[in-house]
Amino acid sequence: MAEIRRYQSGDEDALSRLLRRTLLEVNAHYCPQEEIEWLYNRYTPESVAQIAADGHTYVMTEGGAIVGTGTVIVTGELECEIIAAFLLPEAIGRGLGTQLFEVLEADEWCEDANRIWLTSSVNALDFYEKRGYVNPCGYRTRGADGLLTMEKRKKR
Repeated sequence: MAEIRRYQSGDEDALSRLLRRTLLEVNAHYCPQEEIEWLYNRYTPESVAQIAADGHTYVMTEGGAIVGTGTVIVTGELECEIIAAFLLPEAIGRGLGTQLFEVLEADEWCEDANRIWLTSSVNALDFYEKRGYVNPCGYRTRGADGLLTMEKRKKR
């Protein structure tokens, strides 16, 4: 079982490499090239540090090596988004994504939210659907922005 901790200053280089590598080795097979290029250019060490400063970033490690990450940000009253949730290619399919999402969804911002949402890649749709996320635009339909948005609403 992997360990999950909060982001620490100095993690940004390793997280940037993880995000970019997974984009190129996994997501590029399923997503439009323009989307991959935009995300690749977005996830610099500097932007990863800024994302962590603005949100609650979690870092998953195995044997001291970083193998996954995800961030929760507040996007509205009683609403949060999970962003930059990625695993290294060799960590995919081992249950680590489920472990990571249990921590992300247990974050205090997600706990307080009525709606948790995220943008999905095609290859991750099954994972999110199994976790109870649905596409508000219709089953596997891209929104007007061209993205696959998934959400989970809590009944209170």
